[in-house]
Amino acid sequence: MKNTLIAIMAVAILVLGALVGVLLEDSQTATVEIDRDRAAVSAEISAAKELATRYSGGLIVGLINVRIAILETTDAMLGQKRTALLRRINLTYRAPFDAARPASDAELDDILKELSQAQTRAAESRKGAERYSGGLVQGLALMKAETDEIAVSELRLKFYSAKHGFPILPTISVDKQNATPLPPGKAAGDKEAL
Repeated sequence: MKNTLIAIMAVAILVLGALVGVLLEDSQTATVEIDRDRAAVSAEISAAKELATRYSGGLIVGLINVRIAILETTDAMLGQKRTALLRRINLTYRAPFDAARPASDAELDDILKELSQAQTRAAESRKGAERYSGGLVQGLALMKAETDEIAVSELRLKFYSAKHGFPILPTISVDKQNATPLPPGKAAGDKEAL
C-alpha cells in the first residue's frame, strides 16, 4: 500500500512539473532576445544623450531630444514585453486595426534593408556636417543629420514593434473620391486684408 501511494505521488509530482514547464515555456520570444534588443536601444540612447551635451541648445538639440524620445518609447515597449513574458501576462490590444502579430522574416528583412539605407544616409549626413567648423552651413548640415537620425530611430521602433508583435497605429487614410471640399472663406478686398 505504501509503495502504491509513493508511486502515485511520484507520478503526480512529475505531471505537475511537466505542467509548470509547459506554462513557463514561451515559444514566441525569449527574454534573452528582448534583453539584447533593449541593450542595443539603451546604447543608442546613451550615445544620443552624449551628443546632446555637445550643443548648448537650439533646433539641433531639439531634434536630438526627439530621437531620444523615440528611442525611449522603443525601450519602454520592449520593457513591457519583457515584463509581460516574465509575469505570464497576455498583452492584447483593443483597437480598430488588425490584430498585432510578430512579423515574418521577410517583413523583418524588408524593414532591416530600409533601416540599413537610413543608417547609411545618416552616416553620410553626419560626415557632411563634420566638414564645416561652424556657422549657418554647419547648423543646416547638422539639422539634416539629426533628421536622418530621427528616421533611423523611427525605423528601429518599427522593426522592434514588428519583431515583438506590437501594433503600429495605422495612418488615417482620406477617401479623396468621396471627400467634400471645404467651402472657400469670404474673399477679402485689399483694404480689408489688414
